[in-house]
Amino acid sequence: MKFYYEVLTTPTADTPGTTVLLHFPDKRYFFGQLSEGTQRACTERGIKITYLTDVFLTGQIQWGNTGGLIGVILTLADGIASSNNALELLAREKEERIKESGQANAAAKKEHGMSYAVHDGQLVPQRGTLTIHGGRNLTHTLATARRFVFRKGTPVFTREYDSEGMSKPDRLGAEDPCEQPTWSDSNIKVWAMPIRSSPVPHLQATSQVRSMSPRKRSLDEFEESNNTSEPIDARTRDQVIRQSVITDMFNSNWRLDALHETKLADVKMPAAMFVRNPVTKDLEQYKGPAPGSNEPLPDITVLVRQPWPGAAVEKIPHTTWCQESVSYIIRNHDVRGKFDPKKAQELNVRKGPDYAKLTKGESVTSQDGKTVTPDMVLGPSRLGKGLAIIDLPTPAHVDDLVNRPEWNSPAVTTGLQTFLWILGPGVGDHPRLHEFVARFPECEHTVSSSDYCPNYLSMKSIATSTTRMGLLRPDNYPTLVHDNVSLPQPGTRTAEPATEPKAVALKPVAPGVIIDMEPKFALNYSEVEPHFEPAQVQRQMPWAIEQRLSTIRKRVKKEAFTKKLESFQKDLPGANVEIITLGTGSSAPSKYRNVSATLLNVPGYGYYLLDCGENTLGQLKRVFAPEKLREVLQNLRMIWISHLHADHHLGTASVIKAWFQENYPDGIPQTDEVEMDMSKILQEKRLFVVSEQMMTGWLEEYAAVENYGFGKVIPLSASPYLHQGNIRTQFVYRHCRADGSYPGHQLEATRPSTTSLSFHDQSSPLTPLLRSATGLSDLLTTRVSHCRGAMAVSLVFPDGFKISFSGDCRPSAGFATIGRNSTVLIHEATFQDDMAVSAIAKKHSTLSEALEVGRLMNARAILLTHFSQRYQKLARVEEAPASRTANNKSAAEYSNHVGQVGLDVPDDEPTQNNNTRNQMFGDIKVTSRPKITVPIVAAFDYMRIRVRDMPIAQAYAPAVEKLFDLQERAGEEKAEQRKEAAKQIAQNRQKAKKQKQEKHKQIPVAAEEMEVEKVEGADVKSKSIWSASESESGWSTSGSDSEGERIKKEHYARKRKGSAAAAAGKDGQ
Repeated sequence: MKFYYEVLTTPTADTPGTTVLLHFPDKRYFFGQLSEGTQRACTERGIKITYLTDVFLTGQIQWGNTGGLIGVILTLADGIASSNNALELLAREKEERIKESGQANAAAKKEHGMSYAVHDGQLVPQRGTLTIHGGRNLTHTLATARRFVFRKGTPVFTREYDSEGMSKPDRLGAEDPCEQPTWSDSNIKVWAMPIRSSPVPHLQATSQVRSMSPRKRSLDEFEESNNTSEPIDARTRDQVIRQSVITDMFNSNWRLDALHETKLADVKMPAAMFVRNPVTKDLEQYKGPAPGSNEPLPDITVLVRQPWPGAAVEKIPHTTWCQESVSYIIRNHDVRGKFDPKKAQELNVRKGPDYAKLTKGESVTSQDGKTVTPDMVLGPSRLGKGLAIIDLPTPAHVDDLVNRPEWNSPAVTTGLQTFLWILGPGVGDHPRLHEFVARFPECEHTVSSSDYCPNYLSMKSIATSTTRMGLLRPDNYPTLVHDNVSLPQPGTRTAEPATEPKAVALKPVAPGVIIDMEPKFALNYSEVEPHFEPAQVQRQMPWAIEQRLSTIRKRVKKEAFTKKLESFQKDLPGANVEIITLGTGSSAPSKYRNVSATLLNVPGYGYYLLDCGENTLGQLKRVFAPEKLREVLQNLRMIWISHLHADHHLGTASVIKAWFQENYPDGIPQTDEVEMDMSKILQEKRLFVVSEQMMTGWLEEYAAVENYGFGKVIPLSASPYLHQGNIRTQFVYRHCRADGSYPGHQLEATRPSTTSLSFHDQSSPLTPLLRSATGLSDLLTTRVSHCRGAMAVSLVFPDGFKISFSGDCRPSAGFATIGRNSTVLIHEATFQDDMAVSAIAKKHSTLSEALEVGRLMNARAILLTHFSQRYQKLARVEEAPASRTANNKSAAEYSNHVGQVGLDVPDDEPTQNNNTRNQMFGDIKVTSRPKITVPIVAAFDYMRIRVRDMPIAQAYAPAVEKLFDLQERAGEEKAEQRKEAAKQIAQNRQKAKKQKQEKHKQIPVAAEEMEVEKVEGADVKSKSIWSASESESGWSTSGSDSEGERIKKEHYARKRKGSAAAAAGKDGQ
């Protein structure tokens, strides 16, 4: 059976971890670090994870290694759900056809509740569960996400490995104590190795680190099997609670449309409330006084949705930091010898079923009554082949690795072919590691490390796009920071070049490296692509873009435009403020757009981050060179998280840790004391993270997993409220230790001490300290309609600059209120106007709705972002508005239907007709495209723009958008060609296999290779969208056709010249 490992990522800014994908015909396994960016790397390389069943996390359980795990789980769960829905639909259609024809169902069907699907021409089981293996605190890490992750029908299990839990005193006297693997299935055997850091921490520090058994059993099972009077230990109870939370997160029977009776006074707002009409018995939205208002509440019962089960868990048991790093040795099962039909015939074995039994290891009786055993007809078995994936984050982990008993175990080391070393900075120079490598000279030793692998641009699609946009607007799209040569990577702890060559030759891997294990071991570099070089990007623009550029350049020189620009820049607050759109996509990362993050560079005040989606830190590293990034982190003052959807905050922990390491390079002393002096806290070097209480709660809980800098963070829970007709915000700080704990945290009812802060409380001595610490004169927030806790924000600076950020939401009257007279409005525009129904259903905004908010705000400029990765690729601001009467009608019908909100949106909708709350929660109704006279700019990833230059960016938008459109179309066309080529190759191979079975002879290899080459070469001859000579009306470069023709001729002359030069260069090679 052929199987192989494929290197997916090595350490770069885009992909900070090392990930390897193990391929078997029926299953896939991840090994390594599922860091932020893993999901996007899969998309970039066209790797499907539908058949993923197990993830083996290496290294320590910390966000640097697990930051991409949640994204991968969500992608897998959505894929399985989509596949199962499609299969169910096909099954129903098939049943209907069978009933009509009266035939029996002889085709493939579900067996034992498992769906089947076609893969490479074979019918294979469609797996529906995921098991995640890793070190201590893995289960805790996943359980902290219960408030913002919920899927159904994808059971997720965890298995944790630590030194204490894996100690086996009963095997100490065995001849080979490591003979039995830690885990196995039908394909592989895995030995997990938790590697401790040395020197051993002081007993007092480790006494708090309790053991954690890798096996998870139910509480009832523990109690039933416990025949003694001793209760189960606290660690086991804690772990059962965490695993129960994870079960509810991914495999509960919770239903969105289920309503529960609740006393009105007990309803937790915001919430959608319903009552049953006593006459019609229909459900109607409750429109009376709501909890939290100043009006008296009637003593009635209402119907409300309950939050999903995981979100209802207020607290999970606390845990402690762990420094152990997990590595794995993987071996496939021994491969049985080849069946010899000639010997079977000589032994008078019946053909057919008896042959099959012998190949399965079963004895049979021959036709003359003799017993025939498998060894009589099978050749010698081939021993399974092994690969060791060793993750050493620090030099302190080397000693424990080299002393492990597995290296003396024949069961583990027999057949070991290669090592993949995942090394932290400086580990490759450790002398004991060199000695260990020398002990295995027969093995290949490969390495993935920032000391051995350069910081190349791993996301080539967006790198190409940004480079081409930089040809149009170099000020807005500078070249992305990268280095294809320097080792160690600049900006790492071992960035100083090595003075001497490495004593041990380790072979660096790269994405695309294939480690073939069966049928023959080999390192295959044929799929590795050369590093992306921006200088090699085609610099010749298509005619349609040059046509637009020529027209735009003339327009911006005209007096009308220059006067308009001067008028905009006159008395403009924050004219030099720079807005850097790091991530402009929605829901999940794509090739061309990462998830949400926007950085503000406000001269004189510092840097402010608005939302922080997965791999925001990687995006920052592509925008800023190492020295400049240090300055940015040193002056980063605040991170604002608009809501708890994963695409808006999964990068927060990494950014905080980078900030902490830059501002506190020596760390901070650990203490059991809780700092209670708020004035002292506000005067220290701290990073503000402002959001809803669920986000600050997540920061607290995750602080128990690793020391990522929580001890120097000021997490503020924002609570907007109405005060004398104005929307005000109260901020609450919870006093916790650096690990998120507080006195009495182990008790269910205990909460930490809190301090309330406000920008408007003139009587408090903390107010001026808050303003000074944040650099803001005011921070205004309001609830918006999207999901529970979703908020929009306005940041007001002392110099008058004001910027408002919507996050994700329906157009909000409250947001228009707090954002009044904003200098810049940053608003989501997930959908185009013709998708108003989808916008309402998914609680997002259309383009026209975003512009209407800006008009009501009287914003001086509007920046649009958060575009749908599937539908709204571009904000086509200049398109004529479409009629929306029919859409609005259907949208209204849609919104009145109970239970139509997606699974990611728990119950949070307030009662819209409640007058006391409508000012904060009311939606803005838009029936047509508003007339906007201020600059409107559509954001792209890595775009940098100063506020004063927004009219210029708007002027060049048609050329930039056309370029982006052409690039996406070309990319989609190329992907489709590759897909068709791969499909054709699979069909050719399947055809060859059938012919071989029919004729009992092998198809000549050369013939099959010719077919493959023929298919793979098909896309080379196809016409490229990029080179199409399309021309557009309305973009004439002058009043005369002759001028346009002249420019066109010059364009093609340059193109021919460039092609000739390229051909000459190729011939010269």
